[in-house]
Amino acid sequence: MNDAHPSSAEVGVVVVAAGLGTRLGAGMPKALVPLAGQPLVVHAARAARGVRGLRQLVVVAPAPDLEQFRALVPDAVVVAGGAQRTDSVAAGLGALGPGIDVVLVHDAARALAPTALFDRVASAVREGYDAVVPGLAVHDTVKQVDDAGLVTATPDRDGLRAVQTPQGFTRDALQRAHSGGSAATDDAAMVERSGGRVLVIEGDPLAEKITTAADLQNAASRLRPPDGATLIVLGGLPGVGKTTTARALAARKALTHLRVDVIEQAVVDSGLEQHPVGEVGYRVSYELAAHHLDLGMTVVADMVNGVPYARDAWRDLAAGRGVRLLEVELFCSDQDEHRRRASTRVGDIEGMPQPSWEQIQEREYHPWQPDLRIDTAAHSPGRIADTILAALAAPSSGERITR
Repeated sequence: MNDAHPSSAEVGVVVVAAGLGTRLGAGMPKALVPLAGQPLVVHAARAARGVRGLRQLVVVAPAPDLEQFRALVPDAVVVAGGAQRTDSVAAGLGALGPGIDVVLVHDAARALAPTALFDRVASAVREGYDAVVPGLAVHDTVKQVDDAGLVTATPDRDGLRAVQTPQGFTRDALQRAHSGGSAATDDAAMVERSGGRVLVIEGDPLAEKITTAADLQNAASRLRPPDGATLIVLGGLPGVGKTTTARALAARKALTHLRVDVIEQAVVDSGLEQHPVGEVGYRVSYELAAHHLDLGMTVVADMVNGVPYARDAWRDLAAGRGVRLLEVELFCSDQDEHRRRASTRVGDIEGMPQPSWEQIQEREYHPWQPDLRIDTAAHSPGRIADTILAALAAPSSGERITR
């Protein structure tokens, strides 16, 4: 094992999306085939985008379709693939800029691989391995046969793993492997041939490869939400009444209340992070929300949600899970009342100080266009909760409403 890379080592992700998808029979490049209303490459890029320490995202696409891919993944560098997968990975590797120590190579066909898997692979590479691949235990008996179909060996399945992507590498190890000029369906095999040490970690069933129409149907069924799964994003400046409203909602409907402040303070109490914890509370909230949405729960995400990238992450989560999203912004039009609330409220999270009125006024908070904007100076928490539940019961019209 090589020397470990620092935990801050920056990551580049290469999403290989240049396959033509002949076996899928869709009449288009596989990565453009829709799954739950979005192309496979969009799903794959969404998960890749969330990996810790990401510095650059590269998508390798069929040469005739570069502009279409650029429109679908505008934050990625999109380059043309080659005749073989090895050529495509080499093209993606060559497009990575300086300062990247860890490279993750991911097949767009494994569109549902979760961000958590990307993070686990990258973390293992940072520990000093040349290559890290996720893999699942093989439960079927495997036979090795010759050209005539005669069995020549029966490998012990206890030592076998079906490998997946994303596969992680130190940049140096992957570049050395590709400089050898050999071809392979698996980049880790190239590193192995070049003398590198390859670690297999536990994979994820969601990272199954979509190759046939049946695979696509199975993936679609995984994204089909249970009845009733809904994500309510409740945002607004501190002191406007978000948590009070969330509790009023919980008193009226069985739901999961995710309060980012609670998560952030738990992280601080653990000793793993010190204030400010930045995006950590949001990242944990995204994972918890996904879990409860998959169970068919209504989830209320309660946080300031003041910046565009945080709002986009909630939207991506809802789209990726195929659930309804209701964005609600609470505001207080009466400045004196807002100041009074900020000055007199008592924190209910041990160890977490309350922001002052001056800090609230200086808080970064960008304008947005939620589905509902509700003035808490004019309405009680119970009435606000009833308004939100009424909006949930009505068909989504796309109209923005202020109350």
